[in-house]
Amino acid sequence: MKQIKIFLLLIFISTLSFSQVSMGGTTPSSAAVLHIQTSNFSTTNRGGFIMPVVTEAQQALIPVTAVDDGMQVFVSDASTGKWCWDIYDGQAAVWRSINCAPVPTCANQIYLEDFNSYALHTGRDRRTDSGDYVTGVFAPWIIDDSAANTPIPPSPVGQDNDYAYTNAAGEMELDNTDGAISLTTAAIDISGYATVCFSVDVRGTGKLEYDSADHSTDADNNKNDFTNVEYSIDGGPWTMIVNFGGNGTVNHTLVAGPSPGFNGNFPDSTVTQMGLSGTTLRIRLTSQVWASDETIYYDNIIVSGG
Repeated sequence: MKQIKIFLLLIFISTLSFSQVSMGGTTPSSAAVLHIQTSNFSTTNRGGFIMPVVTEAQQALIPVTAVDDGMQVFVSDASTGKWCWDIYDGQAAVWRSINCAPVPTCANQIYLEDFNSYALHTGRDRRTDSGDYVTGVFAPWIIDDSAANTPIPPSPVGQDNDYAYTNAAGEMELDNTDGAISLTTAAIDISGYATVCFSVDVRGTGKLEYDSADHSTDADNNKNDFTNVEYSIDGGPWTMIVNFGGNGTVNHTLVAGPSPGFNGNFPDSTVTQMGLSGTTLRIRLTSQVWASDETIYYDNIIVSGG
């Protein structure tokens, strides 16, 4: 009897190897390798198929190559507002969105900081130990350089090319910060909106670099460059947007190049966050660069609601 069972099992496996397979039914389509059927659909026994569900950051980590042409995932990411059925195009080496669900609408602009309304070089300038706008210029944001290695004051006048201030192009420009410097908005009133979104443009120039193996010494290793984007609702704890678009790490929003690596390519990005709600919102941008030819720029901090 045991030999008969083994024989029948081998026949079954052989049949699966050379014909169509049906799951949930008995008659597969002759055109399909795998045919999933719902033979007993009811309110208690529903039929359906769920493909892998990933965030955009998780999707970016999938090690796809040309042989993965046709791979499918569903991207569900509240932080970026993407709800899409994506299929991998192995020939073009890109994910293609076949169908995207509507995203929460943030049509009403609540806040805009484009850095166009300030005098040139409003901010902090270590070369002259000047420019602290807090004592002379009103702005709905503050700059904090207390985490930098040489806070102002008392860095010597003309020590190096360190600054964080508005430039002629209407951007906030940070150069050779020698540690982390943060720009934090005042509390923004978001009451009365069911859903709130914000975005900020971040770009970098120069040979920026990052090696995640040295993360524990980020504060003083003289090489790791990064940008973090965080937010706080109703005065609560800060939440960081990590590894935005797959161009950061678990510790930072954006870093230069693949991690580890030093290829000098900073991922210029419009960092976005969606699906927020509350009474007030504060946004904090923190960047670190270590050389006079390495610069980070912020522009267009936009908060909208719907």
